[in-house]
Amino acid sequence: MSGQDHDQQPDASSTPDASSTPEAPGTPGQDSLQDPPASRGQLKGQRAAAARDLKRQAALEAHQRGVVRRAPMTAGLAGAGVVVLVAAAVTAGTLVPPATPEVDGRAAPAALNAVPVRSVCAGPPRLPAGAEEGTDTQFSPVSTSAVSRVTSVLLSDLAGRFPGSSISTLQSAENGNSGEGAEPVDLTESQPEEVQQGDPATAGADGVPVRESAVDHVQSPGGEAGEATAVTVEPIGGQAMPSDAVSLYSATDGDLAGTDASSCLAPAHEHWLTGMTTTVGSTSILVLSNPSASASTVDLTLYGADGPVEAPGTAGIVLAPGQTRSIVLGGMAPDEEHLAVHVRAQGGAVGATAQQHRLFGITPGGVEIIQPTSNPSLRAVMPGLVVPNRAVTEEITGQDGYEQAGPALSLAAPTSAATAEITVSGPDGPVELPEGGLVDIGAGSTVRFPLDGLDHGVYTVTVSADAPVAASARGLSGQAGEPIDFSSVSAVDPLGLERLVARPENTTANLVLHSADGGAVEITPVSEDGSLGESRVQELGPESTRALSFADLAGGEGAVPSGALLETVEGQVYAAVDVRGEQGISAYPVVPQQQQVSGVPVRVGY
Repeated sequence: MSGQDHDQQPDASSTPDASSTPEAPGTPGQDSLQDPPASRGQLKGQRAAAARDLKRQAALEAHQRGVVRRAPMTAGLAGAGVVVLVAAAVTAGTLVPPATPEVDGRAAPAALNAVPVRSVCAGPPRLPAGAEEGTDTQFSPVSTSAVSRVTSVLLSDLAGRFPGSSISTLQSAENGNSGEGAEPVDLTESQPEEVQQGDPATAGADGVPVRESAVDHVQSPGGEAGEATAVTVEPIGGQAMPSDAVSLYSATDGDLAGTDASSCLAPAHEHWLTGMTTTVGSTSILVLSNPSASASTVDLTLYGADGPVEAPGTAGIVLAPGQTRSIVLGGMAPDEEHLAVHVRAQGGAVGATAQQHRLFGITPGGVEIIQPTSNPSLRAVMPGLVVPNRAVTEEITGQDGYEQAGPALSLAAPTSAATAEITVSGPDGPVELPEGGLVDIGAGSTVRFPLDGLDHGVYTVTVSADAPVAASARGLSGQAGEPIDFSSVSAVDPLGLERLVARPENTTANLVLHSADGGAVEITPVSEDGSLGESRVQELGPESTRALSFADLAGGEGAVPSGALLETVEGQVYAAVDVRGEQGISAYPVVPQQQQVSGVPVRVGY
């Protein structure tokens, strides 16, 4: 049930009068014949309301009859004298019927304990089973320099108390594991139950509010097998504390050379992923993870350039608690340049990502982890697109076999045909696209829109369509004749009131902000030593994109912050992080903070 009140009292035209006989359900009264509803939907709603009132009235009358019927039986058992008194009371007309009980049918919140917030971190990219090692490192699919780590950042409450947090490894079904996962490793100590579920703190023991940060780095969190992991953060004072986690992968050699940074995202019952490629030389692996304590059954729907893709094995994929499954998408939808996947889960909520890498002949073509994009809608906003200058892009795409390697936008129209208008915004607002800004998408199909003509910079891509679309963008780095790397940029929803963002360790990263109509956000750097730096307010002009270096957020003093606390001051602000390294580039979305629900609506009535 939603938080909206769906039990408002019907108006006079649909509520039977208490002093008159209610009409039969589905039969309009005299007033309704003189002033008919504007639509069949309204008439149907009025009939349903009348039927509910009749049912409720009948139940109340039955209850009243039962009470009256029990009264003389009780009196008879009490003796003849009482019977005479009751009879006299009836003769005198003074017997008062019992009061009709009132039934409140409105939805009311049922208080529940606050629950831990859980997020799924993608494991490092892996080759599908059966890949063989080469004898020369340069041509080996296995990297000798690959490193992976997870960075977790969280804030205390105003009393300086940190929520308990932990990280656990999810077991792969391909390795014969039946689930349950591994024992979690504590990052911060768990708090007592009364602290987790008690009242929120407003200050420390000395009466002064205090807020601190805790930063943890976990090396090779998924073990030697490179499994996905789950980070769990407990509540404090019945509320979810600001927290974030990000995984990082980098390698300088092997087929999986490149850089990827991925946000650890909340599991859900529905995900959309776009921009996968299954053409020759490309490998896309869909990874499904179930961090919950309940089994999950997953169904997949695939969309390609020519419409929905029918493939066996897309329905009834079972995930045990704590289990992951990897699916090679090329086996389901081969030779697709821009594939989209809709993931739907029943039972436990799941995490979903797509690991993707390419080879251009024997030259590595980058590695990326594609994260879910926002659900199909009439508008999609993708901040954090990084592209080289147009001359470099032309040199790269001019090579044999690299024609589709330039920056691009992937679009899917799952329900009906759509015409989409594409806008690309930089620091000074929208920029002109050489290919124009309009593209048509067939119903149930996907399309690629090139973004080759942009100058070097960081951009936000916005799609406005006349039918729901799902979208993601792809950035590019590198030089012609050398290995290149891609970044996957997901569409995001606007930031909420407060959002904590983690920065991957030992990386150069930018916080990318965008506002369509103008806005402002307050940014507070979060340091490795646990302190929060001086806040600043960043204003954003209409249709502008600002890339702020994490190194600059500290004001030139101290080490580079491990994260930043964002608080929206004005307007709607969209955010992402772009990451750059010697091995390539990456980007990850900053989605709204998970909301901690303290109760669910429960309706009691007839």
